[in-house]
Amino acid sequence: MATFTQLTDATVGVSCHAWSPDGSQVAFAPNSNELKIVDAKSNASKFSLNEHDMVIAAIDWHPTSNFIVTCSHDRNAFVWNYDAAEDAWKPSLVILRIERAALDVKWSPDGQKFAVASSAKCVPVCYYEQDNNWWVSKMIKKHKSTVLAVAWHPNSQIVATGSSDFKARVFSAHVAIVDAEQTAGDFAAPVGFGEVYAEFPCAGWVHAVAYSPSGCVLAFAGHDASVHFAQFNTGGAPVVQTIRFPFLPLCQLLFLDEYKLVGAGHDMNPAVFANAGAWAFDAFVDKKGEEKKAAASGSSVASKMAMWQNKDKTGSAAGAGAKEETAWLKHQGPITCLKHMGGNKFSTTACDGRLVLWSA
Repeated sequence: MATFTQLTDATVGVSCHAWSPDGSQVAFAPNSNELKIVDAKSNASKFSLNEHDMVIAAIDWHPTSNFIVTCSHDRNAFVWNYDAAEDAWKPSLVILRIERAALDVKWSPDGQKFAVASSAKCVPVCYYEQDNNWWVSKMIKKHKSTVLAVAWHPNSQIVATGSSDFKARVFSAHVAIVDAEQTAGDFAAPVGFGEVYAEFPCAGWVHAVAYSPSGCVLAFAGHDASVHFAQFNTGGAPVVQTIRFPFLPLCQLLFLDEYKLVGAGHDMNPAVFANAGAWAFDAFVDKKGEEKKAAASGSSVASKMAMWQNKDKTGSAAGAGAKEETAWLKHQGPITCLKHMGGNKFSTTACDGRLVLWSA
């Protein structure tokens, strides 16, 4: 089951989105420097924030602090705090110290820090410095190319990254000024800030990384249409299971629970992976699109449809059949962002300007 809201014109698209803690508002970037906050039910505009100079690449809204963090291709990040007295969102300065675009941002679960993926081959881990009323950063610099994605371990002291140097890595992100006593999670012993706990090769760029709720499993997705699951609670070295996804690459990953992962990307249809003893591809979430494909395969144009489906799973190839295939799906463009809404519910935004709510 899925419902969608048209946030922007299909020619504009949505680069990212995030939900308020109570789910009553949604913040999104219409593939521009503008941060829009709208009412989730009526889609009525509440705020339009224009502090960034270039396209906003990622948004994260912390569920307890109510702070919003945004990062942009302008090499900056802002932490937004709602002032109830003035009914306004006010930005706080972030000292990122990067020379190239910021591509992803995530709050730590405890809300004390956030990590930024950047094209500058580094990951600033930022924390609040009360004396100067700004957010300062400590750098993780072990990457050899652009960092495309970040994900926090539930203990808020370990961060995973995905990079275009064909590696997923796990780092210590313990900052003594704001963190409690250091813990190494499932690793043998703590290491210093920015030091590597684990490193995993991939046959393509690592587009997405995600931790399971317990932190025992790290999933990462490669540009070679592979999905990898690293299991940490085995008492020894991490055990990695690899799935060769038979469709287009996934660019977003999200754990719904300890045994169910959702991935999304160029296929325009979220894919579910389940663990029943071992991880495996389960099904695409957009059932209506799959049912219509199946029905068409028995029609008089079955051979033509099969040809287009085999050539281009996105339905972007020229021809009437391809247009019909695209129209079957809730999304009609690559999915750019996945957010959890609790339980088995999640949301997606895409290049078609739609916000879709799903139940898997």
